[in-house]
Amino acid sequence: MHWADVVASNVEGKQTVSTGISPSGEIHVGNMREVLTAEMVVKALRDSGKEVTFYYEADDIDPLRKVPKGIDESFSQYIGKPLYKIPAPDGKHDSWSSQFIEPFKETLEILGVKLNFIYTHDLYEKGLFNDLIKKSFENRDKIGKIISEVSGKEIKGEYYPFDVICDSCGRLDKTVIKTYEWPYVEYECLTCRHTGKKDVRNGGGKLPWRVEWPAKWVILGVTIEPFGKDHAAAGGSYDTGKRIVSDVFGVKPPYPVVYEWILLRNMGAMHSSKGILIRSIDMVKMAPPQILRFLIAKNNPERHIEMDSGKGLISLVNEYDQTERIYFGIEESPDKERTGDIRRIYELSQVDRPPKEIPFQVPFNHLINLVQLKKSNEEILESLRNSGFKIEGDLEPMFRRAEAVKYWLKNFADDEFKITLTRQPPDMKLDASEVTFLKMILNGLMTGSSPEDVNKVIHESCNASINDKKRCFSLLYNIFLNKDTGPRIGYLFTSIGIESVKGFLRHYVNGNH
Repeated sequence: MHWADVVASNVEGKQTVSTGISPSGEIHVGNMREVLTAEMVVKALRDSGKEVTFYYEADDIDPLRKVPKGIDESFSQYIGKPLYKIPAPDGKHDSWSSQFIEPFKETLEILGVKLNFIYTHDLYEKGLFNDLIKKSFENRDKIGKIISEVSGKEIKGEYYPFDVICDSCGRLDKTVIKTYEWPYVEYECLTCRHTGKKDVRNGGGKLPWRVEWPAKWVILGVTIEPFGKDHAAAGGSYDTGKRIVSDVFGVKPPYPVVYEWILLRNMGAMHSSKGILIRSIDMVKMAPPQILRFLIAKNNPERHIEMDSGKGLISLVNEYDQTERIYFGIEESPDKERTGDIRRIYELSQVDRPPKEIPFQVPFNHLINLVQLKKSNEEILESLRNSGFKIEGDLEPMFRRAEAVKYWLKNFADDEFKITLTRQPPDMKLDASEVTFLKMILNGLMTGSSPEDVNKVIHESCNASINDKKRCFSLLYNIFLNKDTGPRIGYLFTSIGIESVKGFLRHYVNGNH
């Protein structure tokens, strides 16, 4: 059974799924694991006949803690202030938080994720936290004791579960409450030394995270929530949250769905503040949206994911295509016991419902070459026909994939994937074995050869002549690309066109070098 269906089978009745983020920087692929995990659970719940409400909260009243890499250090003046009250670094959006939320919303739309989007500062300003703020003050000693017992961190002095927004400097991370009489507090700001009196209702500040999270469970009626392994650690915010929500607010804690990080290969976990990331909006522009959904659907949330925007992305797309062929019965599953799970992964990878018939497939590697060598979709189709592809089914997914490849080539692809063909056969002095190698390829290549056919001819020709794979491929890449390495040769030759390839090879075989 797929992991999302397991979650759905473990709960009964109407459900409310919730998740969210603090929009303090670029929202990246790692962040998308949370919302897509939640969305797939929502789909599984609905497929099992359960009624579901799905919320996503932008915690935009959180303070800015650090200026992310790539943003001018002058914005350090806003550290400690609520994100929704800080100007946008790009000068184009209403606030810091909106600059990062807007492309995220666009990503959600492309991915087909439908949810109720909430801004946490709105919940405060509309008074939805007021009763729970009052209850938190009334039970502040109890809450402080829970946090100390569960987290192991001793709370010293008077504990007030509220961060006041300073009326003078606007920070909320350095204010200290001195006295309290509902609904007012007297406070001092340790940054600007301002002292004042503040109404804690309607957005005058916020509950600290370990209290705010369970308060949101109450306000929204949350019954299921995915969250990262940091919150799930022993003594972490989920452990304190479930005690506070049950012992103080009198509500059952939500069913937890804990997920691991998505790592960038050779770089570690993604972090907006460190600039180690692939933006979510870039991911859905450099590959079809089904690919990001597939990445999340195929991995159990408790397993970490390692990816990159180069060969790793190509492998991921190829794996998705194989899953699609298995779903439509064109290819057998390598693990027949998992065929049901593989089919379910494909279903959850779709932006909407699965297509009724398999879309026209072209290997990602092949498209990488075609979009660089052909000027239009018609030229791409003509090249595919000449390579033995049977053009049938829905072509639109292939055309959209071609646009994604162009975006990937422009913004993310390594140089090894970028090709510029030599205009004419370069002058090269070849020995007898090299001429024999090229002659055997020339004789073996046939019009309509597939990439696999080409690879077979090249390998057999190399073994029977030069007998050095590295030298054989380097020779071919230098002839056609004027460099030692390049994309897969079978896809390259079929993209160029077999007759054009043979024309180049004749130049050397006929002694014109």
